[in-house]
Parts: sequence; structure tokens; C-alpha cells
Amino acid sequence: MKRSSRSLYQLATRYYNGDGVRKNWRRAFLLTKQAAEQGYRVAMDALGSCYLYGIGTKRSPRIAVVWYRRGAENGNLDAQYNLAACYAGGSGVRRNYKTAVELVREPAKRKMPEALDMLGYFYRYGLGLKKNRRMGFRLQLQSAKGSVAGAQFSVGYCHSKGEGTAPNAKKAFYWYLRAAKQGQSDAQHNVGYYYERGRGVKQNLSKAIKWYGAAARQGDKEAKAALKRLQQH
Repeated sequence: MKRSSRSLYQLATRYYNGDGVRKNWRRAFLLTKQAAEQGYRVAMDALGSCYLYGIGTKRSPRIAVVWYRRGAENGNLDAQYNLAACYAGGSGVRRNYKTAVELVREPAKRKMPEALDMLGYFYRYGLGLKKNRRMGFRLQLQSAKGSVAGAQFSVGYCHSKGEGTAPNAKKAFYWYLRAAKQGQSDAQHNVGYYYERGRGVKQNLSKAIKWYGAAARQGDKEAKAALKRLQQH
């Protein structure tokens, strides 16, 4: 009995995650490819990611773009976002911020947190469109509320510098801490700094050491130096 494209993809995810079967990324890739070739748009996006990151197959950003594009053309917002990311990063295609902006607008309009973060970043730095730091901050704030760690760090940064919003050390600390708790190393460093200096929060050197340590374990050199300095006192 021939499996439907959807059931093929569902089986692929089981092999990918090791859900009830032995984990097998090669098998997951082959099933995903079969589902995508049968027109299942969710699998088109997943297949693009398999090629982009070399999951179960040889890495090929160029082929990833082909499948992301097919998924986007079939109305898959994740594929459209991923295609925008490829254009923004020059992965598998020539870098083109204007095209990235065009692609990411629809996912952002549909309130995809990652797309809001990307479009906000484009506005903040004037990539592919006219710079508008206030708009960039607003978009990344929406993304931060959707728990995107990178956006939470950016919102913290904007509050700390008064970029696109009024400077506010307490709000900067709040967003840095949310990002830090998700493992964002730059945010962990900044939380350590804020605790050390008593900026936006009551000074607490033990907590400063804790967060500097978390960032240091991820390779942050400034955090390692700060940790060494505090531990000597």
C-alpha cells in the first residue's frame, strides 16, 4: 500500500527523533525527500534544512535554496522565512537584502516571531530598506515577546543604548535576563555585568559570577576575564 506524502513525512520525523524507532537521519532524509517530491510542502521546507545543514545527506546550500523556494511557492511560511535567511546570509545564493525583505514580510505579517526579529533587524540597520530604528525596535519587541532569544537580546541592547526607544536600564536588564535564561551567551555576559555594576538591578556579585561563568563556559573571552577578576577578590 502506497503511503501518503503526509504519512511519509510523519515517519521521517520519527526516524529523525528516534521516536519508537532507532534514530536514523539517513532514513529520515530519504523519507522527507520522497514526501517533498510528492508535493507535501512541509516536507519541502524540512528537505531544504536537511540540505542546508547536512542532515542525512551531503550539505548543499544551493539545493537547500531550491527546496525552500518550492516550499515558499506552495505557501509554506517556514520555507519562505528560511529562503529569506538564505538571501540575507548569502547561503546557496548571492546575498540580496532587498529580496530577503520581500520574502520575510509575509511571515512577519503573520506574526512569526523569527520573521519579526529578522525584519526588525533589517529596519534597525537599513538592510534592503530605509533605516528606521524605531520600527526595528517595535518589531523585535514583538519577536522578543514570542520568546526568540536573539530578539530578547536586541531589545535589551536597544533599551541600554536608547536605540529606537528611551534608554531604560531596568528594562534592558529584564530582556537580557530573559535571553540569558535561554542560553544566549552575550546576554549572559551582560547580565553578569549588570549584576556586578548594579545597573538596572541591585548589585549582587555572587549572581554576577554565576552569569559570567555561564557565558565563559560558552567561550566568551570578556566573561572569562571578568570572572577571573571577581574571583580574585
